[in-house]
Amino acid sequence: MLIDISNLITPEVYEIIYRMGHMDELLIADANYSASALSHRVVYSYASDNHVLLTEILKYFPLDDFRANPVTVMKPDYGLTEEPVVWSYYEHVFSTTYKAKKPGLTQIPREAFYERTRRAYATIQTTDPRVYADIIIRKGFVS
Repeated sequence: MLIDISNLITPEVYEIIYRMGHMDELLIADANYSASALSHRVVYSYASDNHVLLTEILKYFPLDDFRANPVTVMKPDYGLTEEPVVWSYYEHVFSTTYKAKKPGLTQIPREAFYERTRRAYATIQTTDPRVYADIIIRKGFVS
């Protein structure tokens, strides 16, 4: 253990976010996501809530603010019309982290989301059981 280092971020996760370059994308996947089938690089976190892991990652990970839509979520389908509850937690994370220029959640259809994750730099699989808790974030410049 180290001082002031989150135990939600494993050494493998730190390596992934450290090695990512500008405009690389990272998927934080919930427990139900088919990460092994859809992603070429998968690491694991013990996080039971994706928004808590996101909060920890954003301490080190700048979002891309040069291009629009640095945050993407999967649009609900199969007859679901309500916005997933987890999205309000994401909105809160972004509101507290980015007070001046808060990014919004860009929704894309399931198949487009799957295609994006195939091209993502890496996937972090968590134990979060919530529906539609998957989120893609795009890395910006470290200045």
